Amino acid sequence: MLVRGRFGVQTWGPPLMGPLLLAWGLLFSGVAHADDNPWRPCTDLLPLDLLQRVLPGDGGALEGVRMVQTRGARGVRITGGQRSMSFPASQIFINCPLFPSEFSMVITLNLPRANQQRDSEYVFTLLDEEKDRVLLGLSVAHGDVHFLFWSGLGRRRVSFKGVALADGRWHTLVLAVTGQFTILTLDCGMPLELIHDRPFPSDLDTRGSRFFIGSRRRYRGLFSGLLRQLVLLPGSDATPRMCPSSVPSLPVLSVPPSLLQLPAKGSSANQLPLYPYEAEVRVTEGLVPPCGDLEQGQLWVNTLKRGLYLCDGLMWLPMLEEHARLDYVEDYQYLHTRSKTSDTEVFFIPSAGLFLAAAGRDSQSGSAIYKWEEGKFRLYQNISTFEAQAWKYFTIGKRRHTHTVITGDMGGLVFRGGKPCGQS
Repeated sequence: MLVRGRFGVQTWGPPLMGPLLLAWGLLFSGVAHADDNPWRPCTDLLPLDLLQRVLPGDGGALEGVRMVQTRGARGVRITGGQRSMSFPASQIFINCPLFPSEFSMVITLNLPRANQQRDSEYVFTLLDEEKDRVLLGLSVAHGDVHFLFWSGLGRRRVSFKGVALADGRWHTLVLAVTGQFTILTLDCGMPLELIHDRPFPSDLDTRGSRFFIGSRRRYRGLFSGLLRQLVLLPGSDATPRMCPSSVPSLPVLSVPPSLLQLPAKGSSANQLPLYPYEAEVRVTEGLVPPCGDLEQGQLWVNTLKRGLYLCDGLMWLPMLEEHARLDYVEDYQYLHTRSKTSDTEVFFIPSAGLFLAAAGRDSQSGSAIYKWEEGKFRLYQNISTFEAQAWKYFTIGKRRHTHTVITGDMGGLVFRGGKPCGQS
């Protein structure tokens, strides 16, 4: 049982004294009766998965929603169908219409980099439909996170400045509200606490209201990122339940089953998934993107080098690469040979240099070997051959003997390269 106002000093135990019972009732906005009916909180005190309530349980299609896999995790992208991504608040506030005065929200999202320049986008809202009034909500804009709620004096906004969310990576936020304190924890890191002048209302009436996921019921302000987790936890801070975590950006309190496994398929093996599903192919210019466990299976198109790469969890493996090619060629040297040349072979001999062998078809003139000197090929040696057609350079053994083969109509010859007389 929670008997203190601040989440950081929670104490749980049996209701032993009258003041504690009163604190309990005020804390969870229960209904006090003069009769003997037992007190009950307005909603269950277990995690309430708001995202799961709008997604089909059987993995079926939903208007304006697509499943996307990126960086090793799946989320949903909302492109329309605001009404289908909503449900009445009465589904969770089953005992009374009052919103809990202490609670926490868990949101796992992925925002594209372009979101830094966008106006406010709503992660969720609790909307009074008759008055078109936001009773509760969370929005992101220009790198800031805004917590919105309605009090007796009008709409209130608590803003966390400079929260780095729009980087194309997964992040998990835990927003805890208690009295005059709103606490934001990002990726199981150091909590940031803001104090506002008036406490969160204990009499926020939800009658006639609906939860809208990813919007404010309008197309304007539609959330452009991915949502993976959206959970309301009445009465306590969810951070101790999730942190520390081996993957701080993706701790789990309650994730819809359809985002934990591959989408369901029809009865035929050739049928596409019933639930719209896509995998992200990342196109990156400039620096090489990170490749780790979260990026395993991702493709990267290097538009600068015109290559396609696959992340294996450790490094980017080339699948398609364009090799460097000359843009043009120009005349450099006219090499005069003694006879009609049917083939050439360029080879390198260590400690000797670069050579070119020309196979001559004229038996009287034979073939020739040229050596690269001072930026040109110069005649190095004439070799007697009979209608030579091809020249091939190869080595045999570890001592790097050099041999050449010249083939003709009457068979072939093998020449072995050696050092001139007098050289050791």
